[in-house]
Amino acid sequence: MPLLSFSKPEGPAASRPAPCRKRAFVLSGGGPRGALQVGALRALAEAGIQPDMIVGTSIGAINGAYLARFGFSEESIERLIEVWDDAARGDFAPGDFTRAMIRLLLPRVKQQGYLDQARAFYARHGIPPDLRFRDLPGPELYIVAADIHHHRPVIFGENPDDLVLDSMLASAAIPPWLPPMEQADAVLVDGGAVSDLPIEPAVRHGATEIIALDLFHPQPPEKPAQGILALLAGVITTMESRHIDLELQLARLHHVPVHRWRLRYDQHIDFWDLSQTHNLIHVGYEAAKTYLAEMAAAQEEAASRAGPPPTWRQRLARWRASRKERGTTA
Repeated sequence: MPLLSFSKPEGPAASRPAPCRKRAFVLSGGGPRGALQVGALRALAEAGIQPDMIVGTSIGAINGAYLARFGFSEESIERLIEVWDDAARGDFAPGDFTRAMIRLLLPRVKQQGYLDQARAFYARHGIPPDLRFRDLPGPELYIVAADIHHHRPVIFGENPDDLVLDSMLASAAIPPWLPPMEQADAVLVDGGAVSDLPIEPAVRHGATEIIALDLFHPQPPEKPAQGILALLAGVITTMESRHIDLELQLARLHHVPVHRWRLRYDQHIDFWDLSQTHNLIHVGYEAAKTYLAEMAAAQEEAASRAGPPPTWRQRLARWRASRKERGTTA
C-alpha cells in the first residue's frame, strides 16, 4: 500500500473501487514531551498526510482530541500550540513529586480544585464539558484510559455519547499529580498503565496503516537501581516496553504496517515542566521531516525495484504463454 502517494489514478484503474484504507495516527503518552508530537504533527500536516483516525493515550489523548475537535490542518496545529503556550503559564499541579504527594494527602476538595481548574482551561480552549465524541467533525478519535477497579483498558469514543473532556482527563490522570477519575463503578487513571503506545486499539478499529508518534525513551541507568522510587521506575519502564512490543507484534500479525517514529529529547524534563515547549516542538518537527524523507526514499526504492509496467506486447506474450501451458491455442 502506498504510504505517501496522494494522486488519483488515471485510465481504467480509476473506474475500479479503491481498497478501503484507514490511516491512523497513534499518539503515545509522555507528559511535557508531548510537545514533540505537536512538531511532528505540524510536519505531517505540511506534507499533506491526513489521518482517518487518531488514537491517543495521556498527553497524546489531549493532542489528538484537539485535532479531532478542529480538524487536522496547519491552522489547527497552530491553535494547539497556543494551548501549550497557555498551559505553560498555568499551574494545574505542583511540579515535583514531593509536593504532589503532600497534596494527595490533603482533603479531596484540594484535588478536585485542580480538576475544576483543568476543566475550565480546556473549556476556554474549545473543549466544553458537554462535548461528545459524536460532535467531533473528525478524524475519528479514540482515547485510552485504565480502569484500575476492573483491571482493564477503557477505550473512549467507541460509544459516541462519551464526553470528550472527561475522557481526556481520565486518560491523563497520573496520581499523585492528578487524581483518578471516577465514572459509574470505574476508577480511571492514565492510559499508559495499559497501553502507552495504543497500536492495538487502532488495529481493532480498522487501521490499515499506522504512524506512531512514540515518546517512550527509557534511559539506561548509570548504576543499578537504588531506593524504592528508582526500583518502581524501572518496573514501570519494563512494563511499558513489553506492552509496546506486544502491540507491534499484533500489528504484524494483522499485516498492518507501523511506522514508529521515536521522538527524542535528550535533556531531562520534569513531569510538569513546560518551559521547553517550543524547543520540543522544533525538535519534533525536524525529526518528523527526517522520517518523512526516509519513508519517501523507501517508497521510491520499492517502485524502482518493481520496474516499469509491462507494455501491451509483453502482456500479450504472457497471455499466449499461459494459454499454451494450459494446452490451448492463442
